[in-house]
Amino acid sequence: MRPSLIALALCLLPVLGAGTAHADRASFDPATVYKVPRGASPTEGPADAPITIVVWSDYACGYCNRVQGTLDQLGRLYPGQLRYVHRELPLDDDNTVAAEAGLAAAAQHRYRPMHDRLFGVYGRVDRTSVELLASQIGLDMVRFRGDLDAGTYRAQIAADVEDAKRLGVTGTPTFFINGRAVHGNQALKVFVDTVDTELARATAAAAHHPTDLYAALTDSGHGAADGPAETAEAAFELDPTKVYRVGLGLPGHQLGPDDAPVTIVEFSDFQCPFCARQAPTLAHLHAKYGASVRIVYRHLPMSFHSKAELAAEAAVAAAEQGKFWAFHDQVFAHPGQLARVDLESYAKAVGMDVGKLRAALDDRRYRDVVEAEGAAAEALGVDGTPTTFIDGHPVVGSQSEATFDEMVELELGEARRAIAHGIAVTDVYALDMSTAVGTERSDPSRVPASSQVHLVQPAIDRERSVAAACRRHDKGAAAALVDTLEGDAHKRATGMCRDEGIDLPGQ
Repeated sequence: MRPSLIALALCLLPVLGAGTAHADRASFDPATVYKVPRGASPTEGPADAPITIVVWSDYACGYCNRVQGTLDQLGRLYPGQLRYVHRELPLDDDNTVAAEAGLAAAAQHRYRPMHDRLFGVYGRVDRTSVELLASQIGLDMVRFRGDLDAGTYRAQIAADVEDAKRLGVTGTPTFFINGRAVHGNQALKVFVDTVDTELARATAAAAHHPTDLYAALTDSGHGAADGPAETAEAAFELDPTKVYRVGLGLPGHQLGPDDAPVTIVEFSDFQCPFCARQAPTLAHLHAKYGASVRIVYRHLPMSFHSKAELAAEAAVAAAEQGKFWAFHDQVFAHPGQLARVDLESYAKAVGMDVGKLRAALDDRRYRDVVEAEGAAAEALGVDGTPTTFIDGHPVVGSQSEATFDEMVELELGEARRAIAHGIAVTDVYALDMSTAVGTERSDPSRVPASSQVHLVQPAIDRERSVAAACRRHDKGAAAALVDTLEGDAHKRATGMCRDEGIDLPGQ
């Protein structure tokens, strides 16, 4: 039978005979490592990846469906460093056809295409519909039907369910990142913070060359849920008293000189009405303060804005032709008008080569670039647009000209004092960033560094910068950066660039 609406709504409650929800039920302590079995489940990602994510999920679970976009973003932030182990925990134990179809596709090395299609229809499938999906992805239909007829994978699903019950997993999705639990459809920042912590632990463990890194990291972990009952987590909020490490984004997106004493970075969305409302405020700051401010636009197209991503890609194409700000102004002068024909008309109005724009949009040339920018923003804790950083200080939402004027005047005063004490004006923002919190994950090479002090970036930042250059198809920058990497970092960086069609020198 099909999963009921009630079952779909309750995918974060106990399932499959695990009992009813109790306020005092033990949960997983997010700071604790658990010994989580991998079973015989399908895996994705390098076998030697430093991060293994075991996930119990169900295709009919709404939260499982929603988190897929977050997981895609996580993969963009850590290319080549994640291995997924997909375990099944069906909401309806009388209908396991979706789970069986996924496992049958995995046996034919087509797990990901089936996985994506099953989530695309929210797990609402029967025997006829999974056969249609199987034929669409090119499976051997005789083998596929035979596996379903024989119930070949029901024992594996039962083993997944039993391991979940033994461990104390009572809802989907539940993730274990090198044994540390993340429960539900969490913000990207929650996953990123856990992955960062586990990368450090994995790096230390890998130095001892264990035969099985995941086993070395989890075998001494706790055997079952033993934390206090779950409570709702407070939503993360950017702290206006802190300075955040924010880079200068993509080339060609800057208005104002490199030696401006104040730097303003805005994460924005071309379909966001509040961003359109703020555009004149930024124009006011540029007109009032001139060369004293550097304004940088960074892309964060929100998932619920259907036209925002293509508009952002068009803007990156405009930047490639040196027309970003003129294109930006055209878009915000016509709020909400973001059809393909509108974007092309704005390009024509600002003197762009429209043929080149069309080619870029047709092959989605800048899609990965835009999505990496958005992932970096979300990982920092930005969850809405516009979010602006003035010398690293966050300003959330569209604010008045007076509010921005007050903050710029304050930062100008700080900059003048620094310059009076011998700091070069070109180093003012670098000085702010040197003590800032957070991480620039899109392209760390775009965080200004001091002209007077040469610091070697951590390998993971250099790896991210290589990936960013390859996403932009800047082979020269990628080749120069990759020479600074070695070992696994070099291997991951060159692999990611190869996926972008760029071959870099090996070691």
